[in-house]
Amino acid sequence: MQTYSPEGIEAFRAYAVAAEEEHQMAHELAQCAKIEKYALLSADLFARVNAARSKTLAAFKAVERFKI
Repeated sequence: MQTYSPEGIEAFRAYAVAAEEEHQMAHELAQCAKIEKYALLSADLFARVNAARSKTLAAFKAVERFKI
């Protein structure tokens, strides 16, 4: 017997994927800070981190619908 609805499972899965993408972008930004070309790459990376963060927040809002 399954306890969670398929929609809830998919919402949690989407959140996990979005959170992992955000983590990867933040890690890439941190690694970029170690090199001399940081000023050239940082604007693009910040934009990608912000986009990933937006996806994470949207996915979390979907998860919150299943809060009891």
